Amino acid sequence: MSTTVVALHGFTRRPQDLERLAGACAAAGLACVRPSLAPRWMPALYMNRSHLRGIARRLVDGGITSAVLVGHSAGAAAACYLAEHLARIGVEIRGVVLVDGVDSPNHLIASSLPHLREVPVAAVLAPPSPCNRSGALERMLVENSWVGVTVVPGAGHGDIEGVGIPIYRRACGDDSDKATADEVLATVMVRVVTFARD
Repeated sequence: MSTTVVALHGFTRRPQDLERLAGACAAAGLACVRPSLAPRWMPALYMNRSHLRGIARRLVDGGITSAVLVGHSAGAAAACYLAEHLARIGVEIRGVVLVDGVDSPNHLIASSLPHLREVPVAAVLAPPSPCNRSGALERMLVENSWVGVTVVPGAGHGDIEGVGIPIYRRACGDDSDKATADEVLATVMVRVVTFARD
């Protein structure tokens, strides 16, 4: 059974914004799908449990039986809920990677993590910034000590997408360089490959 990486974009972002991650997965010999979490005109759908269950059904209908979920920013909240739900409907969840994640207003990460204790979960985080709610996920994960946490010094919130992206520079204060963004991607990929192949 082959494992598929399910890459989930952040709030108001698009599947194509995770092209670097998809390319790294392909280079590692892993299939990667990037479902759209919500149309740009209704971004709040990414936190709607019924909507996310519909995405889960489409993933299963598409043939996914084993998955590593990778969620960036608000996509981390969707990843946690989808991992919990997909496991309930018979998909083997090999791991979850939260990339500078933020929880949703309806607490998808906080409510799903207790159900994922048997699943390898890792967080790859940037230092506190306005876009990661000043490091709120890192503080939350102290209560979930079974989650592996790595903070990449000097990283920016949007580094998984690359550097120099105007929205992350303006809203988050990202000022990281290419080497740091590459380090974020490499750190994420170590987790993804380990989870997919263990």
